[in-house]
Amino acid sequence: MTKNVLLTGGFGTLGGRLAAILAQDAEINLRLASRIKRNAPRWAPRAETYAVDFENHKSIQEMLNGITHVVHLVAMTDFESRAEPEKAQQVNTEYTHRVIEQCSKETRFVYLSTIQVYGADLSGTITEATPTNPSDVYSQTHLNSENLVESAHKQGQIEGISLRNANGFGAPMSADAKIWQIIANDLCRQAVEKKQLTLKSHGQQYRNFIPFTDVCTAIRHCVFMSSDNIGNTTFNLGSDHTIKVLDLAQLIASRCSTTLGYTPEIQTMTNPPERLPAKFNYDSSKLRATGLALNTRLEHEIDGLLKACQGWFK
Repeated sequence: MTKNVLLTGGFGTLGGRLAAILAQDAEINLRLASRIKRNAPRWAPRAETYAVDFENHKSIQEMLNGITHVVHLVAMTDFESRAEPEKAQQVNTEYTHRVIEQCSKETRFVYLSTIQVYGADLSGTITEATPTNPSDVYSQTHLNSENLVESAHKQGQIEGISLRNANGFGAPMSADAKIWQIIANDLCRQAVEKKQLTLKSHGQQYRNFIPFTDVCTAIRHCVFMSSDNIGNTTFNLGSDHTIKVLDLAQLIASRCSTTLGYTPEIQTMTNPPERLPAKFNYDSSKLRATGLALNTRLEHEIDGLLKACQGWFK
């Protein structure tokens, strides 16, 4: 059965990668929504495009006309959210609410949330049962949207799924994407532009890194996933790679040697603290139990990102 999929934020960093995958699927009619008028991108040339005004209910209705599945990626980054907290509340939460309100009954609605809803200092094993502890406006607004998805799901208004995404990284579809402030992308760009890696910290903190390839695979899986597997709507989305930031920098330096022919020097900005950050395990077994397989190696995503940076920034 053909699925009419709306991808909001379809021209964004992750949205572009996801659009390129969904556009190749014969079972999907793809509509890309953004807040300005755009032509279909080169990576999804047959996609329909729609310029939506999230302040206008009629515009949202038209955007959703005929749609059976929504992947909602419109959100401000954590950096943007901290700079403009009131706008973050509007974009990250209120826009989600307005789209859900206008969805036809039983629309599949996939929402991309964040690991940050669990708090800033993670330790032990993090499952969906771990208490949330949002520490800033970015994580709080995402948790608010999760609650909207869960409530609408329980009321039978939508089939809702929220994915608590870990630290995604990878090459965007274009160089002007708002992605270069995140750790892995920043380091790969530094490796090409400066031939050295300067960390903005001591590098001892742990992060769960997941390639964009796997994030896109997971979102597509949730579009097609059986309704019987949705449960209480919330799923962790991470990888088996919870490593130190310094370990990531060393891996990127190693891949530079293999991919680009040189090894950048690594510099840290501060000395390690007396009490080192705790390690944690980000448990995504609930989502994997629905039949999802995530197999992308960090090295593969890093190589692709380094090559993209070489083409754009050398």
